[in-house]
Amino acid sequence: MLYILLTLLLLIIPLFKRYYPVKNIPCYSLDQCSPNEGTILLNVRDYNDSCHCEIPSAIKLPIPYINRHIKEIPHSQIHLVASSPLEKNVGIRMLRKKGFKVVGFSMPECQCTK
Repeated sequence: MLYILLTLLLLIIPLFKRYYPVKNIPCYSLDQCSPNEGTILLNVRDYNDSCHCEIPSAIKLPIPYINRHIKEIPHSQIHLVASSPLEKNVGIRMLRKKGFKVVGFSMPECQCTK
């Protein structure tokens, strides 16, 4: 019985980190997204997705490359641009773990009202 509980726990933790939504990060539409003085736009979408909707002032760094190129991201507030809720959750958690402050996010397909 203990082995079954431990196995379930080991399966639930990665699913929680990946799919459970990150709270208290506001969503902005890409039209309203104009970064402040100290805010960096970080585009974590895949290169195939980001080439269709180009954001000129954003740093392009897909999720798989964040750990490898973390030193290229200026250490300031970050506004994340993701293509799916999964990318948003994983990206915010990875950046928070590395000590960055994520102040907002945008998704091109999302109809954010804020």
